[in-house]
Amino acid sequence: MKANNKTVLFSVIFFGSIWGILEATLGYALHFLPVLISGSIMFPIAATIMVMTFHQTKSRSAMIYVALIAASLKSVNFFMPGLLPIKTYNPMISIMLQSLVVYAVLPMVEKKCFAVQMLGLGIVSLSWRALFIMNIAINNALTGFMFNQLASSSTIISFIVISGLIEMAILIGLAAIQQLTKNKIQFSIKPHWALSLSMFIFAVVLTILL
Repeated sequence: MKANNKTVLFSVIFFGSIWGILEATLGYALHFLPVLISGSIMFPIAATIMVMTFHQTKSRSAMIYVALIAASLKSVNFFMPGLLPIKTYNPMISIMLQSLVVYAVLPMVEKKCFAVQMLGLGIVSLSWRALFIMNIAINNALTGFMFNQLASSSTIISFIVISGLIEMAILIGLAAIQQLTKNKIQFSIKPHWALSLSMFIFAVVLTILL
């Protein structure tokens, strides 16, 4: 049973703000780690947020709107002096590609068949990265801007396959934890409009400061 429109709206703003806060804080901290590791952590967290949104609202479309909130928060960086626009554009595109892929693959992940679940996690981890490579390849062809991920065939393979498999492993771990604790821990939150708005404002402030 789907939640009512008001609950969906407040949940979207709340979870989108959580995603934005993590992008501004954890995403910033991850830059100090090796690229192979840092680039493989945020998506499993974002996917978890989207799945939580779905379970809260019973609406797959809500996951897209959560990503739109997170991407809009990221867009604040366009107004930051000294920051290349591409440094903001790419994360925004990543966020939206991730949401579209999770939206498409969620029915597989929600199946009770273990093999289908694992296949879904593999598809979602690899496909958003392949789509991102296609996006920056088009940008490179149009603008001549050289992206690090396109430096060589090995960097492309590393970005899609190696990092994708790391993400898949993390997602499997998170899914296992969820299965082990689902009967012990019941998570449910129905954000009030004041809480959702406060979280959004807090996310904007953190994005500006960090």
